[in-house]
Amino acid sequence: MPEDESIVLKPHELLSDAILSQNADELAAFMDQPQVAIAEAITGAIAAGPKAWVAMTGRIVQGTLKGKLFQQVGQELEDLRAKGKIREDFADEKYKYEFKSWVELLTIIDEETPDADRLEALKAMFYAVNKVNATDGERILSYQLFQIAKKLTSGEILLLKAIFETYKSRDFDPNRGNTIPLIHWAQKIASRLGYGLTALVLRDGRALVEQGLISRRLNSPDLADDQQAVLNSSARLTDLGIKFCDSIQSYQVETK
Repeated sequence: MPEDESIVLKPHELLSDAILSQNADELAAFMDQPQVAIAEAITGAIAAGPKAWVAMTGRIVQGTLKGKLFQQVGQELEDLRAKGKIREDFADEKYKYEFKSWVELLTIIDEETPDADRLEALKAMFYAVNKVNATDGERILSYQLFQIAKKLTSGEILLLKAIFETYKSRDFDPNRGNTIPLIHWAQKIASRLGYGLTALVLRDGRALVEQGLISRRLNSPDLADDQQAVLNSSARLTDLGIKFCDSIQSYQVETK
């Protein structure tokens, strides 16, 4: 072949070579393609077959996502270290809660590939544990908040943020009394979220109650939702819920 000629392999050809031969060099060549080309190749392979490709493309997608998440988290932590906001040796085993939170954060990324909202909450609590000026008591609390963040879904975290925004904007009039109907509270929060589904707010709200982030219903659990009442103060947020949301906001400020 003349020296000025070259073979241009299309992304789907690289994908098929990498998967069918399970050749590391071929896979590396495929992963070196632009992200758009990789996405197009993967979706095309899943649509066109062969069936044996599906499991393999799933692993490639997961690997790509994990790689992006590790890169993102690594860059943010490096920036925080450079600014002197977390210890240089925060991953040293001598720091009990700092080291444990570091190991757990990496494990979650590797095993669960969390979405953006859940990852943000996890990073925020990790940062709160590792802040250079935090007291021992604050580190212990932040580590407990980290454990709570691990148990929440992205939907539950989004609900908590909406409640926090409602609390800050004082959408619930304190002059209406100490309690309000549960349905009224759910409608207000669902409207702020933009989807208007009170059933989804009530469902995700149960998880927030279980984690101590919002207050419980005031009536017997045997009563229907439309007969229930909740506290009007703080839009149902507990002091733990306020601290959780404050930690997320603090992290957003520090990483901007």
